[in-house]
Amino acid sequence: MGLTADIGRFAHQMRQQPLAEDLARTVQMGFVDCVGVMLAGWSESAPAILRNVFAYPADGSGNQTAAAALIYATAAHALDYDDTAFGGHPSAVLVPVLMAEAAESECDGALLARAYAVGYEVWAELVAREQDPLHRKGWHPSAVYGALAAAAASSVVRGLAAEQAGNAVAMAASLAGGVVANFGSMTKPFQLGRAAQSGVLATRLTALGMTAAPDAVEHELGFLRAASPRGRVDTESPAQFGNVWRMREHGLNIKLHPICFAAHRAVNAMQELCVHHNLQAQDIQHVEIEIGAIQAGMLRHHLPQTPAQAKFSAEFAAASIVIAGRCGSSELTPEFVSRPDVQSLMQRTSIQPIHDEDPHEPMHSTFDRVTATLYDGRQLRSAPVAHPMGHFRRPASGEQLWTKFRDCAATRLTPDAAERIFSMLDSLSTLADPRSFISLLALGH
Repeated sequence: MGLTADIGRFAHQMRQQPLAEDLARTVQMGFVDCVGVMLAGWSESAPAILRNVFAYPADGSGNQTAAAALIYATAAHALDYDDTAFGGHPSAVLVPVLMAEAAESECDGALLARAYAVGYEVWAELVAREQDPLHRKGWHPSAVYGALAAAAASSVVRGLAAEQAGNAVAMAASLAGGVVANFGSMTKPFQLGRAAQSGVLATRLTALGMTAAPDAVEHELGFLRAASPRGRVDTESPAQFGNVWRMREHGLNIKLHPICFAAHRAVNAMQELCVHHNLQAQDIQHVEIEIGAIQAGMLRHHLPQTPAQAKFSAEFAAASIVIAGRCGSSELTPEFVSRPDVQSLMQRTSIQPIHDEDPHEPMHSTFDRVTATLYDGRQLRSAPVAHPMGHFRRPASGEQLWTKFRDCAATRLTPDAAERIFSMLDSLSTLADPRSFISLLALGH
């Protein structure tokens, strides 16, 4: 029948299929992490502008669910602190869609978990069929793949029939888009918001009878080939939905620093040098960061002047570790980014691209490494870092997850409310009514 139809059948079947316990735990981690960073990003400029444009929380247009998904997802990605997998940001698209749907629909947490798993697996299936990362063509993968995954997840909660679910995904293929050139601006999180919004719109329009091509994903002039950098894409193989769970292979990577994940291995390498050698900025003549070529392309700001640019700068990440001993929210301020010692060390830092690719994560090189040349002539080199802390192969602990959530939620919630919401999300699969945690978030303003 083709991939579009396969996606529709999978989404329809998973409405009733139980989710394995290990997969449910991963989904719950995604909800915990995403809701935390969404709270932290709620007051950022991009979601605030969107709330004004859409008169959130009530615009009277009858399109509030799609608008909510747009705003939630933009807030979730506003700080670039959300989790990652297969070179994208699945939770920041999927969780907002499902929160928006749950606020309108009668469903339990187990259904939301299954819907998230469907969205994740559809996203991963699309990525697996492409031999070249979309970044190479300038596409923002989370905005491109995310729209289709959002439609698949939404269709589970909406209870669409298999053919309808496939139709919604096909429609979302025409709504997908976003470019790497907008990294470091408010448009980057907006691109994820648009993916979430597009998924919700696609299911609503489908339910009202709007049609799309039944092979829009796999057709020679369809989604996969149109997005492909070099046309090296598999449009023919049958999907393995339900037989192979890519969530087990790729998991979720939890960010422990609110910067682009492409820089996290360099952060860990710089931390190692600083801890072992008690490095100070005035000791360092030059820093060389060996980093994957695709990662280097994403980290496009080499002498950032704003916090938004600094999130996409390996030079800033290294300087922040040396000067502040950390790279967190307190360093992503105009005052810190513009400090003379920070600017000076960034100017003394260079990037050395590594052109090999990790076969399991082709957007990354097999390792990153940092070398510091000191004024006294010594040259200090870190060990190669293959996976940063928080990567699913070096997973964040339960305490780290709670600490991150607590710190993010502190911008909007009381400690008691934060603890209650964390507990609900951490046991999402047994939650009778997801609206219980949504109401506690107090996102009405």
